[in-house]
Amino acid sequence: MKLTKLIVRLVGLWLTAVPAAQASAADRDCAAMAGLEIENVRIIAAESIPGGTRWDFPPSPFNVFMGPNANTEAAFCRVAGVIEREIGFEVWLPPEWNHRMLGVGNAGLSGGINYPALAAGISRGFATASTDTGHVTPDNFFDDSWVEGHPDRVENFGHRAHHLLAVNARRIIRAYYGRAPFRAYYDGCSSGGWQGLTEAQLYPDDYDGIVAGAPANNFVRLQTRGFWVDALQRRDPAGALGESQVALLNRAALDYCDPADGVRDGIIGNPERCAFDPATLICEPGDNGACLTRAQADRARRLYGPARTEAGTQLYPGNAWGVAPFVVLPGVQADPMIMKVVPASERDWTAETFDPDRHIAALEARIGRMLGAWDPDLRHFRDRGGKLIVYHGWADALLSPYNSIAYYEAVARELAPEDEGDFFRLFMVPGMDHCRGGSGTDQFDALAAIVAWVELDRAPDAILASGRTPGGGTRTRPLCPHPQVATYDGSGSADEAANFTCAFPTDTTR
Repeated sequence: MKLTKLIVRLVGLWLTAVPAAQASAADRDCAAMAGLEIENVRIIAAESIPGGTRWDFPPSPFNVFMGPNANTEAAFCRVAGVIEREIGFEVWLPPEWNHRMLGVGNAGLSGGINYPALAAGISRGFATASTDTGHVTPDNFFDDSWVEGHPDRVENFGHRAHHLLAVNARRIIRAYYGRAPFRAYYDGCSSGGWQGLTEAQLYPDDYDGIVAGAPANNFVRLQTRGFWVDALQRRDPAGALGESQVALLNRAALDYCDPADGVRDGIIGNPERCAFDPATLICEPGDNGACLTRAQADRARRLYGPARTEAGTQLYPGNAWGVAPFVVLPGVQADPMIMKVVPASERDWTAETFDPDRHIAALEARIGRMLGAWDPDLRHFRDRGGKLIVYHGWADALLSPYNSIAYYEAVARELAPEDEGDFFRLFMVPGMDHCRGGSGTDQFDALAAIVAWVELDRAPDAILASGRTPGGGTRTRPLCPHPQVATYDGSGSADEAANFTCAFPTDTTR
C-alpha cells in the first residue's frame, strides 16, 4: 500500500472517529461519587484531580514504565474502589469525555492498578478503567505468592476481575456523566493481551473492540514448556546452548533471511518463511570455535519455532529466528505459577516427571477455561459486531509470536476462514520485542485502528508504524494483516512506508 493511500486511511483516524460533541464534566460533582451505591462495590475514594500540577501515582508495579517519579498533570475525577472482597479498581473520568469507555490490561502476574495506561487513556478523552485483579504485588511483575491456598484469587485473576471491572465501570461512568458510554474498548499487552482474549471468549458483550498485544494465552503449555526444555537438557547435556551459541545462531539466521523482503535492514521481515538451518553452523575440522556441535544444532532446531513431542503433542512454541543476540531462550522456572495453581497433593507429576503427552490434556481440562484463553469459538463476539486486533513482535523473546499465529489459525478453523478478517486481524511486527522495543517499527496506534474499525467500518488493511534506524533516523513501515507481509517495491528509501506493499508471501523461502 502506497504511503499516500496509507495516510488517507490512517491520518486523522482518531479525530474522525470521535463524536463531534464531547461531553463536558465541568458541572459534575466528583466528590458526590463517594456516595454512589452499587451492589458488591465499595467506593473508597472519589477525588477531583485539578490538573496543571504534578499528581504522583500511588504505588504500582506499572509505574516503572514512566520512571521513578511517575505522575500526571492531567485533570480528571478519580474514583477508586473494591469489588466484592478484594478486587481493587480505579476509574478515571476526564473533564472532556469522548463518550467512550476504555479498559486497560495488566502485565505478568502482577496485582496493581495500571496508572500509566489510565493517564494515557484520559489524555485521549476515554473514561478509563483498571483493576489489580484481586491481589496486590507492588514491586514485582512475576510475584505469585498470592496464588497458593487462594483459588478464588486465581479465578479473579483468570477472568472474573476484568469482567466485573467492565460491568461496574459502565455504572460509574453513567452515574458521573448522566449517560452510558457510546462504545467500549479494551487495550492490553502481554498478560493484558491474554486478558483481552479472555474477554472476547468468555464475556463477548463487555467490549465492542479489543486490542490484544503479545497475548500470554495458552497457559498450561506456556507454563510447562520449561519442563520440556529441562528434560531435553537432562537427556542430552551436550546440546546446551549458551549466550555465545544463541548469538551465533541469530546472527547467522539474520544474515540468511534478512534480504527476503527485498531489503537488507537488520530485520527478518517474515521469520515464518525463514528456512535457516542450524546444521550450516556445525563445526568442521579446524574451526576456531564460532560454530556448533551436532548436538547443539539439533537442540536449536527443537527450541526455535513451533514444537511437538516425539508423539506429536503440540507444545508451546519457541522464539523466532533472528531474536537479538544474548537473549536467553525460555527455560524452566524454578517454581512456576502452575505448581501453585495445582498443588502437589492434587497432581501425579513434578517438574522433573512432567510428561506433555500424558499431562497436558488433563491440565487443560481442569484449568484451561479459567486461565488458558484458547477457545477459538468467537461466534458470539463476532455476531454482535465485536472487532479484535492482535499484534505480536517477531523478535519477542518472552512470549512466542508463533503462539499468536497458532491461535489465529485455530479461530479460522473454528469459524469460516473467509469471514475471519471481517472481525479479527493479526498484525505481526518484524523486529519488535515484547510489546515494544527491539529493532523494528514498534510505535503504532492499534487503539485508533480498532475505533475506526468498530465505528466507521474501516477494516485495517495496514497500520502505519514507525521506529528508529541504527543511525538514529526514523523508519516507517506498514504493518500488514497476517499472513500478508510488507515487501519492498524495489525503489526509493527502504526507511519509508510508501515504498512497501502488503502482499501475500510467495512460495519461495529464504
